[in-house]
Amino acid sequence: MSPHIHDQRVSIHHWQLRDLIMQPDDPQFKHELVVPVDQDIYRYNYQTHQQRYLLKGLGYHPTCMATGCGYWAAGGQRGDLTVKDLNSDYEVSITTSPNSTINNGLCFSNVNNETRLIVSNNDATIRIFSIPNLQLLQTIPFNVAVNHTSVSPDGKKMIVVGDDKKVHLFAVTPGGRYDMVATMGASKDANFSVSWTANSDKFAVASQDGSVHVWDIRHRDPLYCFNGVGNSSITKGAVRCVKFTQSRAVDLLAYTEHVSHVHIVDARSFDTQQTIRVGPAGQDTPITGLEFSQDSQKMFVGVDNAILEYDIDTPSRRRFPQGALL
Repeated sequence: MSPHIHDQRVSIHHWQLRDLIMQPDDPQFKHELVVPVDQDIYRYNYQTHQQRYLLKGLGYHPTCMATGCGYWAAGGQRGDLTVKDLNSDYEVSITTSPNSTINNGLCFSNVNNETRLIVSNNDATIRIFSIPNLQLLQTIPFNVAVNHTSVSPDGKKMIVVGDDKKVHLFAVTPGGRYDMVATMGASKDANFSVSWTANSDKFAVASQDGSVHVWDIRHRDPLYCFNGVGNSSITKGAVRCVKFTQSRAVDLLAYTEHVSHVHIVDARSFDTQQTIRVGPAGQDTPITGLEFSQDSQKMFVGVDNAILEYDIDTPSRRRFPQGALL
């Protein structure tokens, strides 16, 4: 299928970190995406094709971003961290790590009506900050660089992955403590992205080895495994970003390879998969990000010089048990 092509750049500044398209769940961003272009952050309206600044002159090139709980955040190569309130002019910036190492991933969560930001860092830690004042609440050490952390939508579970094959499952207690529950693993290489289903019962982990594994929280072995197109290059076939739709009526799983290919999976049965090539055949097209719209009716894929918009066949998806993917 042919996408709608938006003339909007999305800049990447770390060769492995490619999750740089966001749509906040705030109503004011209903038709807007947040993307980085060099050191500026833009709000791009995919209906009107207009762009405006969310934040001009960040002061560094963002390697990761996150939105949630009414906030936006970005991290950088030297421990840079910036948080902005989406409903006011408030913003704050700090350096998160003493050795100024890369912030690889960010995740907002809510514990007892307190907003927190979890920062995954290359110095083998995750740091948990209070929002909005960025007070450091806790540091959790690991044995390898941490690439991504994701808290489930119900706020009760957390997955941490990094530069090894391990997948760490934590329970988030009502009092805000993080207790290790299990360590699992299935991939053959480092893991870079995690996503939860809307009802918090399953999660997917994307690996540099080109695989995506899906777990049910009741089991310690993955239920499903998906792969890329089998690119002979380990780098080009690496899976960099994985996301579930967050609308329960339109349940899809999508993941992007390092270049050229996006895969969509039926997340009801996990038995149907569709692969889309972005960019011309015979040419590598770097992918910069992946996002679903708030209502899960659209899927956006970033490439270096454009954003591709795909319509999801939502009426068909709602007609159980079968439905087209795109």
